[in-house]
Amino acid sequence: MASHERVIEPVIAADGSAHYSSATSPSCDQSAAVCYQFPMRVIPVILVAGIMGSNLMGSSKRAVWLPNSKLGMAPWAAKDASKRKVILDPQNTAVYDRGTISQGTIQSDAELQRRGWGEVANASYGDFLVWLENSLNDVYRPGTDYGRQGLRAQLMKKAVTDELNLAPLSYDEVRLSYRYLLPVHAVGYNWLQDNAESAVRLHERIEYFMDYYRRSFGYMCEKVILVTHSMGGLVARHYSEVLNHRDKVLGIVHGVMPVTGAAAAYKRAKAGTSGLPGLVIGTDAGEVTAVFAQSPGALQLLPTKEYGTGWLQIRDGDQFVSLPVTDPYEEIYLQRKKWWGLVSDPLLNPLDNQKVSTDQDWAAFAKLIQREVRPFHIAINGKYHANTYVFYGDDPQLKTWGNVAWRRARPQPPGFWNVPPIPLSDELNKSAAYDSGMGSQTVEVPAYGWRTRNEFVLQDPDESGDGTVPKRSGSAPSQYANVCVPYTGFKHEAAYTQEPQQLFALWAITKIAFSVRHTSMAYKDFK
Repeated sequence: MASHERVIEPVIAADGSAHYSSATSPSCDQSAAVCYQFPMRVIPVILVAGIMGSNLMGSSKRAVWLPNSKLGMAPWAAKDASKRKVILDPQNTAVYDRGTISQGTIQSDAELQRRGWGEVANASYGDFLVWLENSLNDVYRPGTDYGRQGLRAQLMKKAVTDELNLAPLSYDEVRLSYRYLLPVHAVGYNWLQDNAESAVRLHERIEYFMDYYRRSFGYMCEKVILVTHSMGGLVARHYSEVLNHRDKVLGIVHGVMPVTGAAAAYKRAKAGTSGLPGLVIGTDAGEVTAVFAQSPGALQLLPTKEYGTGWLQIRDGDQFVSLPVTDPYEEIYLQRKKWWGLVSDPLLNPLDNQKVSTDQDWAAFAKLIQREVRPFHIAINGKYHANTYVFYGDDPQLKTWGNVAWRRARPQPPGFWNVPPIPLSDELNKSAAYDSGMGSQTVEVPAYGWRTRNEFVLQDPDESGDGTVPKRSGSAPSQYANVCVPYTGFKHEAAYTQEPQQLFALWAITKIAFSVRHTSMAYKDFK
């Protein structure tokens, strides 16, 4: 839009409704309108996608991961562990930026392509991007009534949800937000690679966006607002706080971030994923491990030391062990040839049928844990942008793996044949004699002159959450964030598809935008 165009600032009435007035308004209209030049100050709002939420291409530049729709992901159901390992190799993949772009804004496809909309999964974010673009730029839609129903003005009348007890937006917060352009962008990243590398790509994209507005239009553009989903929150925090780019970020909205990790990552490595998501992620341990164990980004979703102790629980009758005691990396993730360890080493390389390279494969996996997973966790621990807003799932109907529990299927009854039970420590020191790959493992233990086979079964999830991230992890930023609130009624992947969470994001973005008055992008007449 040319710089000479003008826009009329919305009038916010006492009841919170927004409307527009002009010099030709009827004399009975007692509202006042203030006309401003078309805003020359831009604050890009940037969505940072979650794991599996960015489109990827292979070395041939053709898309290999393109979740434009749930139906479009169906071919993954036919791919075995070997094909998954080859196709989703973090060293041979990169972001693919030609994904489907949702319609419904006044922007051209070319403009939205430039903004990165084609980099992220349309199935997960397409509708939200359209909604957010229209909600943040409603005043620029001539010929429609959209601006008259401006959602920011409606959020002056009530908070995002009554039960959260959040204050409605103020008149000044809404009014100031209309004096800036808030174009919506998206940044994808290779979610197979180290999230520290993804943070570097986020930095490069932000620099491109800001330079484009300054160079092409002469706009003032010195700050961005980030809106993250799931693992994208870890990437954004690394960019802001570890790479020290916090001064370029006005604030961050985090949705369903696995702050201290998610025990579901361990569960999937041991038992795959059930239902439709399993066709994509992997239905058993073999399919999941083939990709998971070579991908530092995915491994960085494992519970951190700050997740807490004792979340891995193993029970045989009255005997009980819980881990970690202090260190999940050494005590769980790097335990080799233990049936309850994170990965079974024969599954690391399905391309090696004779298992001649297992030692090398294990060494490569251990290197990822030691050099990329643990250091990344340590680097971002307790580090958040000073202007942070968070929502997470806390739904008791969506049970989530907070703890992961193994229980012996048929424990030996007390006093059976007047012999003491097999020590649980003996069972824990064994590799599996049989592993279903879907949540049950059989351990063969010599005892009292014969060999006994004991089956351990993975138990159902036990904690409130969103089906992926448990409450304990999602709520972890409460002591650091401006606002950290729980929601019910949505699953993890669909966090931004429901109206309550969308309105929270809009509310938080408007609150964050108000802090621009303390920066070099402030207007002198607005304090």
